Amino acid sequence: MMLSGNTALGTGARGGSGRAIVARFLKEGAQVFATDLSATGSLDAAENGDETFLQMDVTSESCVIDAMAQVQQHAGKLDILVNAAGIEIEKTIEDTTLDEWNLSFAVNCTGTFLTCKYDLQLLRAAAGQGTSASVLNFGSYDGFIADPGLAAYCATKGAVHALTRALACDHGPEGIRVNAI
Repeated sequence: MMLSGNTALGTGARGGSGRAIVARFLKEGAQVFATDLSATGSLDAAENGDETFLQMDVTSESCVIDAMAQVQQHAGKLDILVNAAGIEIEKTIEDTTLDEWNLSFAVNCTGTFLTCKYDLQLLRAAAGQGTSASVLNFGSYDGFIADPGLAAYCATKGAVHALTRALACDHGPEGIRVNAI
């Protein structure tokens, strides 16, 4: 069990890649805080392991702060943060409404910003125990090379890649690795 003794938090943990990552972390022995807007799509009982579900809207600062307070109370540290929450609006810029544009940035960028910002204290606690902490932000090749009909998505993923590099520069020296996948 490669992650035994580690505490992880995954956003977007009830669907797609986020759900798969949470299931794997549990299989590897991590204590996992799984966050999403709702518990719909929850893991099978056999997969649950040491999982705590936290309802969290990554676009809400107060929701993120509350979730981090719960992690602090129950675990006191965070070894791994996975920012998997995201949305993809399949439209050209001409067909994208301002509300859709803002929602894309709120979930994909602001959500990543908020969880990173408010998890730093917990990540530092893990790094201070002589091991490194790790942040995995979900980027996309669309953050580098655009695909047709994905204007907002491409813009948000480019921002996630830039934020990830900035976080790595600022917090790598503290023992916090930050990567985009």
